[in-house]
Parts: sequence; C-alpha cells; structure tokens
Amino acid sequence: MRGRRWEDLPFDCLIFVFCKLGFEDLTIAVPFVCKSWYKASLDPDCWRVLNFKDLDFSTKSKFIARFKQLYQFQSFSFSSFLKLCVAKSHGSVTELRIPSLLGASLQQDLVLISIKCPKLKVLSLPTLLWNDDKQLPELICKWKEMETLEMTWKPISFLQMLEQIKLYCPNFSELNLCGFFNGKDAQAIIRCLPKLKCLLMSASFLRKYDLLMILEGCKELEEVNVSRCRGLDVDDVVLKKASKMKKFEFEGCKPEENYGNTYYNYDDLFMELVFGY
Repeated sequence: MRGRRWEDLPFDCLIFVFCKLGFEDLTIAVPFVCKSWYKASLDPDCWRVLNFKDLDFSTKSKFIARFKQLYQFQSFSFSSFLKLCVAKSHGSVTELRIPSLLGASLQQDLVLISIKCPKLKVLSLPTLLWNDDKQLPELICKWKEMETLEMTWKPISFLQMLEQIKLYCPNFSELNLCGFFNGKDAQAIIRCLPKLKCLLMSASFLRKYDLLMILEGCKELEEVNVSRCRGLDVDDVVLKKASKMKKFEFEGCKPEENYGNTYYNYDDLFMELVFGY
C-alpha cells in the first residue's frame, strides 16, 4: 500500500504548517518542492509575519546567493525583497521586523509599508537615518491597528511620534526602545500612551524622578524593564511604586548623574549605553 505523500495534504493543512516555518524556508525552500507547496506558499496568511531579522543580508550572505540563483536575479536589494514579500501578503501583514542595514536609508521602504500594511500591529525598526527619522511621525496615521513599536534607538522625532500614536493608535500598549529620556519624554509617554502595558527601556539614560513620574502616570503598566540604565538610582521608593507590577527589571543600573552632561550627541551616548565604550 502506497504511503500518503506530503504534497497530497489538504491545502489548509499545508498553509497551517507553512505559517510556522522560518522566513528562509518560506522563500527559498518550500516554493521549489512541488506545485502544491508552491501554490500553498502564496497564500497571504503565510506572509502575515515578516521577520527580516531572521535573515542574513550581509555581502557574503548564503541566503542572498541562493535566492538570486533560484529566482534567476542578477542583483539583490533589501528594498526589492521587502516589496516582494509585502506584495505576497496582499495587505495582511500584522508583524514586521526590519534589521539594521548599515548606512541604508529606509525612507521609501517605510512609505511602502505605510501604504501596503494597514493591518500592522507590531513594528520593529533599527536606528533610523536623519531623513527617515523625520518622516516617521507622518506615517503613524496609516497604522491605526498598531499595538507595539520597537526601535533600536529613540528617534529624534520621539515627541511628535507619540502625539501621532495618541491620535491614530487607540490600542497601542507596548513601547520598546533605548535612548536618552528626560522629563518632557516622561510627560509625553503619560499623556499620549494611556493604555501602555509594557515599557522596555533597557540600556537607556533615565533619572529616578522621571521613572517615578511614568510609574505613577501610566496606570495600566504591567511590565517595565529599565535594566542597565544610566543615571538611575533604583531605591526603595522606586521598588515600592513598582511592586504591584507583574514584572519589573532593573539589574545593572548605575545612578551616576554626570552621564547627562558628558555626551555631546546621541552617538556618544549610544556607544556608552549599549556597548560600554
């Protein structure tokens, strides 16, 4: 008796399995197995989560070499690959994560995402170049379902960005980024993110009274991470204020107040906070 073949699985079962696969398998493995697998891999549900951080985009990337070979492309760019993947989703993307691309502008990529990904709930971005940073607030209005924003480094347009989130993202609940935070930033977080449940600010510069302001003002906070923060003294007052939270992480904080006066730009602070230089 002949055993059942994988390609004979019901279409819905194939889609269910493919949705669990890694991005590399979905792009350079599954579509080339057989016609039924190729057809199933085109279903928009397989492309709802676009985690580009799982892939290697370096100049010596084996993934890029294999991709070019299979699709018979002479060249490869992240922007073109992003466009291809977003097109396959047919507007169904709910989660999108972009890796750090040294020196590369994401300006056109962000515009594309704002137009083609209206159902986006989770957005993860690397440190942005100046022009990319400036345009971010005006794109927020396109992502009305956004709940989570992750950024490697706090954007210069942070305050404007929060104002747009307040206006257009009623279900926003998680903010994850590193940077230099002052009193104005703390006040903006309280004013603009009333439903914030998770605030991850590890390896940032943050003072005790600004953290207390956030803990007091954001009534729905359940999880806060301020581990490895500089300028922060986590004493009994802070611990008492955070005691009712489900999770509060603060390991490795340093209370030195002179951190705020010894850096003349974000690059210097970034190297110290993240890499310890």
